[in-house]
Amino acid sequence: MRVKTVQINWHDKLPIFSVDFDHNYTNTQKGGWRFATSGGDNNVRLWRLRTPEERETDTQQPAVEFLASLNRHAAPVNVVRFSPTSSRLASAGDDGAIIIWRQMDEEGEEPETWRPLSMLRGSPADICDLAWSPCGRYIASASVDNTVRVWDAVEARCVQVLADHSHYVQGVAWDPLGEFLVTQSSDRSVRTYRWHAGVAAKRKPGDELATQLSVHYSMPRVEQGEAAEEAAEEGAEMDVEAEAEGAQQTKSVARRTQRLFHDDNLTSFFRRPAVSPDGCLVATAAGVQRDKTSRNTCFVWARDGLLGAPVLSLGGHAKPVVATRWAPCCFEPRADASGSEWVAGQGSGSRMMLAVATQNSVALYDSSMGARAVGLMTGLHYAAITDIAWSCDGAHLIIASIDGFASVAAIDQPTLPVATASRRDAADDVAEAVVVPVEQQTRDASALAAAEAAAAEAARLKGKKRLAPTFVSVL
Repeated sequence: MRVKTVQINWHDKLPIFSVDFDHNYTNTQKGGWRFATSGGDNNVRLWRLRTPEERETDTQQPAVEFLASLNRHAAPVNVVRFSPTSSRLASAGDDGAIIIWRQMDEEGEEPETWRPLSMLRGSPADICDLAWSPCGRYIASASVDNTVRVWDAVEARCVQVLADHSHYVQGVAWDPLGEFLVTQSSDRSVRTYRWHAGVAAKRKPGDELATQLSVHYSMPRVEQGEAAEEAAEEGAEMDVEAEAEGAQQTKSVARRTQRLFHDDNLTSFFRRPAVSPDGCLVATAAGVQRDKTSRNTCFVWARDGLLGAPVLSLGGHAKPVVATRWAPCCFEPRADASGSEWVAGQGSGSRMMLAVATQNSVALYDSSMGARAVGLMTGLHYAAITDIAWSCDGAHLIIASIDGFASVAAIDQPTLPVATASRRDAADDVAEAVVVPVEQQTRDASALAAAEAAAAEAARLKGKKRLAPTFVSVL
């Protein structure tokens, strides 16, 4: 693994709030990888990460090449996300608007020309995060008005408002198989919503496309109860009355709970969850646990256990976790793999890579190597990390920060990527030719607004011991 902080002017020396790779980018002449960044200068900018051959041949040139600047936002842009089915780009920020961009086949002053395809208006507050549906038709937005909105990108209108959180919603992720949404808020909760694809395909006014499936605030705290049992096994003697009293105390302790996430005092504007490329695992940000030597953690839930406790706690972080991101592809099994699956019965034998970004470091996890981090990047930036993004082949990871810099990590994967199963509803495929007129968008936005009115210092991980996971699946 090789990491380099690219010394270029990304966003006029202002914070970079988000980064994302275009997994549909194909340029047979130049090659490389296209990605987008957004920042405090109100702009979205597009870049090309040069190929390894280019970087080795001309070491005097930056690792990235500027492609275009998109400047229709009126306030800082907090998030950029490419569609999973095309090179359309969605951006959103403090102006409450979501702009969907499309590359145009026309020449201009910049290497690439991008124009707004549509603008989604109706959110009265800042937008923190976005997520596309796997079919590329719908977008979920997380906002500081405590809501998650689901938008139809083709019709350019909001189709549902999820108002279950009681504080800022700072992250949202969509299941690659299209069956559920994950939202995370500074109200110390993670919520999952079931996505009704069949209802979406034949949507009628008033239909609920997403319904709440689970909510997680806390889990049972049993450390003291387990300690009491160990003491009893070592020969502690009790009379009948004392034994009865101790049993009652242990039962009381077992009922106690511990909070799973940091409260709203966490100095981060983002809590970005992520779902694995096969849809089996959900990683969350801002986790906390009672172990004083390993307080900050990333909790991981299993797809078939969304209603239960997390199956993994990836702890050992000096600072709180602000973003999680899975490599968008699975990989062939390693020859030296320990054989331990993160989820029993995962079945495929393929391995996955997870990047966990804290405020001052990024840890890499390989699902086939157990739950200890296989890589650690720290001391890269002067200020807090805001977002991370993987290239389509899992060979590069870009790390964005409030200090206005971005770092590029080249990762030598020991095995090759493999195809990942995905699920798309043909009825939800996006018709690129359908564009809603601006006048109609304005009317829809006004109607929606009226209806709604009525109704994120460098510190290192201290030894491998702090990376030991806490398995909580037995709770």
